Amino acid sequence: MTTSVKYFKIRLRCIQCGNEIVSGRPDRKFCCEKCKNLWHNRKRYPLRQGLETAVLRVLDKNHAILDRLYKMGVTSIDRITLSNLEFDPHFVTSYRRAGRRQVFAIFDMQYELTSARLKNLQCLSEKEEE
Repeated sequence: MTTSVKYFKIRLRCIQCGNEIVSGRPDRKFCCEKCKNLWHNRKRYPLRQGLETAVLRVLDKNHAILDRLYKMGVTSIDRITLSNLEFDPHFVTSYRRAGRRQVFAIFDMQYELTSARLKNLQCLSEKEEE
């Protein structure tokens, strides 16, 4: 009987998040289904995880540039200046055509892009608040 008491007193940690596993089989590796899925996805798709992180980093940087310009009152800027700010026009979260115009968005920042300028920069989340 003493061996079974010792067996259940062992506290295990989740191999994904490090949290204590408080219930279930004594040989469990994960504290919850979410941690189990994350661990297996990272194991199976390591390149994908790195790629997603890199894409999100570029999107965040582009958004920060547009947000800073918008807060300064800039609604139009030439592409050369934008390039000097290290804005990468190849990374967007949505695109649509409105007649001849090309309308892009990065999260809540929307703009039109021509061959020479980024124009009509606007923040969509501010419109929803009004």
